Amino acid sequence: MQTKYITEHLPFPKRSSDSNKGDYGRVGIIAGCRGMAGAGEMCTKACLRSGAGLVTIACADCLVEVYETKLTEAMVRPLQDRDGHISAASAGGIMEFIKDKDCVLFGPGIGRSSDIAQILSGILTDYSGKLVIDADGLFALSKVKHLLGETQATVLITPHVGEMSRLTGIGIQQIKSRLAGTASEFASEHGIWVLLKDHVSAAAAPDGSVRLNTAGNPGMARGGSGDVLAGVCAGFMCRFSDPLDAASEAALVCGIAGDLAAEIFGMESMLPTDAISLIGAAISEPAASHIRHK
Repeated sequence: MQTKYITEHLPFPKRSSDSNKGDYGRVGIIAGCRGMAGAGEMCTKACLRSGAGLVTIACADCLVEVYETKLTEAMVRPLQDRDGHISAASAGGIMEFIKDKDCVLFGPGIGRSSDIAQILSGILTDYSGKLVIDADGLFALSKVKHLLGETQATVLITPHVGEMSRLTGIGIQQIKSRLAGTASEFASEHGIWVLLKDHVSAAAAPDGSVRLNTAGNPGMARGGSGDVLAGVCAGFMCRFSDPLDAASEAALVCGIAGDLAAEIFGMESMLPTDAISLIGAAISEPAASHIRHK
């Protein structure tokens, strides 16, 4: 295992003067259910702020009006719903939706209905692009984990330690005590990339490489911060060719955005949506002043 701390930004890909929106990635987000629409909103807005060219959220039909009101710059794709959740009956439509996407983000606020694992199975079986799995998508993944060894997709998962415990069967405290090792071992075993989140985050690649991020602060310990990070990961998966670069830079940028939000609003009052508005500033902010532990 090769481990190093992130101490500076990676060179951000330049925008060509003769480029168009298609050059910066088409992201498909599959997120949200009744009662958790905010997760889809936050990850979509964060993805837009990360530089993706075209972002579309596919959601349960009951949420279409919500997202069309909340998301000015994103497109919205309705999917058949069942009791406020995306239905397995939408599986064919989902595969049609993602076939031209450079990256798919699956899971924020999508719920834990029995249909979700079935939908994820289809994506892992038939999709060959870049795939970020987060939140409730990881709950579904715990049911179909064997498909990681068969998928043609380039997979990045973004679990916190509780979600990693469910995926591995390892206790939370044991994971916390060897964050880098757990992330590296899971990435190597399954041939995927892992961004394991705690007060330090560990980005790991299948070759055993690990990068540790320490930017950020305790004010980010609130619901929604993970949705923001997942959205940035999806956008950066389109902007960086190496998934490890995308994951580690996303962790750093979100940590810096959280630090900037804490300076403005204070740790007690800052919100994940405050960090979204500061993603652009975080990309250009020097990293050194945000590094707390080595």
